[in-house]
Amino acid sequence: MRASVANQDLVMVGGGHSHALALRMLAMKPEPGLRLTLVSPDSLAAYSGMLPGLVAGHYRLEETHVDLRRLCQASGTRFVRARVTALDPAARRLTLDDGSTLEYDWLSLDVGATPDLETVPGAAEHAVPVKPVSDFHRRWRALLADLDHRTDELAITVVGGGAGGTEMVLAVARALIEQGLAARLSLVTAGDLLPGYPRGVRLRMARRLADAGVRLRTHARVQRVDAGRLTLGDDTLDYDFLLWCTGVKAAPWLAASGLPCDGSGFVRVNEHLRSPADERVFAAGDCAAFPGDLPKAGVYAVRQARALAHNLAAAVAGRRLRTYRPQKRFLSLLSAGDQDAVGSRGVGPGVAGPWVWRWKDRIDRRFMARFDEPLPAMTAAPADSAPYCAGCGAKVGAGALSEALAPLRPFAREGVEAGLHQADDAAVLNWPAGQRLVQTLDYLPAFLDEPYLFGRVAALHSLSDLYAMNATPHSALATVSLPRHHPRLQGRDLQRLMAGAVAELNRARCTLVGGHTIEGPELAAGFTVNGAAAPTALWHKSGGQAGQTLILTRPLGIGIQLASLMRGQAHGPWLDTTLDTMLAGNGPARDALAGLTDTRPGACTDVTGFGLLGHLLEICEQSAVDARLDLDAIPLLPGTLALVEAGVVSTLKPANDQVLARCEHRGVAEDDPRLAALTDPQTGGGLLFSIDRERAAAALAALRRHGLHATQVGELTVKNHKAFATLTLHGDGPC
Repeated sequence: MRASVANQDLVMVGGGHSHALALRMLAMKPEPGLRLTLVSPDSLAAYSGMLPGLVAGHYRLEETHVDLRRLCQASGTRFVRARVTALDPAARRLTLDDGSTLEYDWLSLDVGATPDLETVPGAAEHAVPVKPVSDFHRRWRALLADLDHRTDELAITVVGGGAGGTEMVLAVARALIEQGLAARLSLVTAGDLLPGYPRGVRLRMARRLADAGVRLRTHARVQRVDAGRLTLGDDTLDYDFLLWCTGVKAAPWLAASGLPCDGSGFVRVNEHLRSPADERVFAAGDCAAFPGDLPKAGVYAVRQARALAHNLAAAVAGRRLRTYRPQKRFLSLLSAGDQDAVGSRGVGPGVAGPWVWRWKDRIDRRFMARFDEPLPAMTAAPADSAPYCAGCGAKVGAGALSEALAPLRPFAREGVEAGLHQADDAAVLNWPAGQRLVQTLDYLPAFLDEPYLFGRVAALHSLSDLYAMNATPHSALATVSLPRHHPRLQGRDLQRLMAGAVAELNRARCTLVGGHTIEGPELAAGFTVNGAAAPTALWHKSGGQAGQTLILTRPLGIGIQLASLMRGQAHGPWLDTTLDTMLAGNGPARDALAGLTDTRPGACTDVTGFGLLGHLLEICEQSAVDARLDLDAIPLLPGTLALVEAGVVSTLKPANDQVLARCEHRGVAEDDPRLAALTDPQTGGGLLFSIDRERAAAALAALRRHGLHATQVGELTVKNHKAFATLTLHGDGPC
């Protein structure tokens, strides 16, 4: 991916309302030389205003969430899917849950708040919090599915009588009606219903609770939660499903960072949304403790976005900051379940009815529509007047290089006499006696601007060829191209890329022994990897025999999914699944097959750039056989067919499609979108191997024990052409 020249890093942690809007604003008026990175554990960020409507069944999941990957792609922002576990302001460094670190020059925090389950004994073990929304929504859908198969009436209890709990229990009531299901509903609150709201709003919502059959328990503080039972002072309340919507707490790493925080652990900020103790740290949304103790409400986060975006850019450039002044009153629209809502501006009786819900619906949809509108990409900083050197002058500077490599701890393999830390001109290896040297090279331009993840994929992709031949990884040399940024930023990129690569090389017990770095127009990396194998243990493409079963260890569609990313049409959850698939590696598949005691693959290859059909054709040609594939059995990544039907395919597709001329189509239309998946180039694809039919079940079982969902996709057949191998595609059931 081509990068703009940058000299400072702004890292934004969390995909809350403030950050989602601020990213759009920064993209519309980019600050030259500033590189943006967004860190979030999820690709989808929930819009809190539509969550009750999602539960009630008024909206689909996609309508209620901001696709952060797509937003980052549109705004020229790096996206790191990870959870922050520690912050060191002095070192300007974040630690992520994947074990990597991320350094910054400027930091903005919008990580929200989570329900506090620790203050009530047993709540953490038995209650379902509304956040994270992804986990809550999964458990809610599971409950609906369970209710659909039960004949007894379940008790569903919501704890928390504020806006969130009241809207949620009414949404639950509506969803049950829509599904034709029955349950006993209770809303429990330690004080009055909807504290802080006008009396008219509270009366209207209480009436709607009664109409929905919700039993309201006010002034009932939960003292203990046991399995199936709440203790409320001298009383108890039984439940089958307990939803927790009261009290919030901050992420513990905020207070642990040493930044000034309030009593609940939220980061204190001044009127500029800036930490009073660290001018390089800003915070907004629920995680920020603003002077005056603002309520934790999304309406404040939305209004803070403009001030936050202005102040981040201004701080970087040394300009004057803008004061954020929270509104004294704001429009509050509460969902009441059945496309009904109650609204107020903090005073008076308020308004209510279906027309208020339609008003709220228009406002919410208009807010979400902003994130589907095209955005200008971040522009480059002014070009350096000095031309960039080629040849050895393109090497990355020694300072940036040494700082990036110093923390690496590559696996120490016996027999490496000179490697990464010896500073010799070449690596020196003492090769095991009686072993064959199996050597391969792969080099990839980055498909996304996240060095740590890309480093992992590049290493796994290079190791894949060794696994396809049953060789044991031994050592590796790296080749890396870094975009032209400030040397400090180059060092950060190189450190993250190599940290990701070394994590995978170490997992494979493969020693990094050296490498080479240059500056270039885009991030790219590859590895020359060495493997060892006994001559008789090697697997080849030439060992296939007619009658053997074909097994594929991983779904197809990686190239199509990456093409959607390049075109700005990626769907976050689909891409997350794709990346997780790529990061699985082929080591477990090789270990599973190598562990079979009384058989071995006939032929084996990894499915990469030429697609499934291209690599299968190589097996057929080398083994002098034909093949028959069951198109209905080919596993595909989620969303792959939808993307193909939308016209999204890899640029390598036309070249790979030439293999289709070698195929007989039986029951498969020429325009079947599944054919695009068969020729789709795979980065980090799975293994394709043949095995004796009577041993196929044992191989599949071994792969499952190693966590792989491999699939039987066809068979090798007797060659019936003199000059060319023939592939037969069946689309009418198993071969």
